[in-house]
Amino acid sequence: SSGINAEWPLRPGYKLYFELKLDTRSTMKLFAASILVLFAIGYVQAVTQSYDFNCVTGDGTTEACTAVEAEGDTEALALTAAQALAFCNSPDNSVTDNAYTTYGCGECDSAAEGTCVSCAAYADDADNHDCNTYAAPTVTITWSCSGSEDSCSGTEISCFGASDTYDVEAEDADATLIAGGCGGCDDYAADDCQTCATELCNNAVRVASIMGPLLALFFWLH
Repeated sequence: SSGINAEWPLRPGYKLYFELKLDTRSTMKLFAASILVLFAIGYVQAVTQSYDFNCVTGDGTTEACTAVEAEGDTEALALTAAQALAFCNSPDNSVTDNAYTTYGCGECDSAAEGTCVSCAAYADDADNHDCNTYAAPTVTITWSCSGSEDSCSGTEISCFGASDTYDVEAEDADATLIAGGCGGCDDYAADDCQTCATELCNNAVRVASIMGPLLALFFWLH
C-alpha cells in the first residue's frame, strides 16, 4: 500500500524525528509568545512626560519656553529626563565687545561656542527658571586721564594719581605717580596711590600735588 498504516509501528528513527519536530514547533511558539509579551510590557511602560520652564529674553523680560518632552519607564523617570533637557542661554559677559547678544530658551548653538553660555533651567532638584540672568554687556570705552597723552581704553573708567598723603617733595618721589595716568594702582602701594572713575578725574590730584609746594614757596617769599 502507498499509504501509511496507522497501526503499523514506526521505526525508532521516524518516531524520534516526529517527536523532535513537535518539540521544535512548541519551542518556537513559546519563544514567539515570550517576545510578544515582552514587547507588550515595554510598550505599556513607555511613558512620556513634559517640563515647562521660563528663560530671560532681555533686560527685564522673560518668556515661557516650549515644553521639553522625554520618555521613561515610569512617570518620575520620564519627568527627570525631560528636566535634564531644559536649558537657557545668554551672552558670555567675560568676553569684551561680544558679538553674541541673544538671551533665550535652549542650549547655545555650536556656532556660538566661546561667546554664549548655557544654564540648566532645572538644577539641584529644583526649578531654576530664568537662570540666564541679564547683565549689561562688557564693552570697550575710551576716556582721558591727566598724565596720559593717549586716550585710555577698557571696560570702565579708571584714572590713578598720587594720594593726598603722598610726599611729592621726597627725593625718591615717583614722577609717574605724581603725573597720574590711565588705570589703577596695581603698580603702587595702597597708601601712595588713589584712583577715580570719571573723565580727567585725577587732574585735581595732580594740580593739588603741584600747587602745594608752590603755595608754600609763595607764602615763604612773602
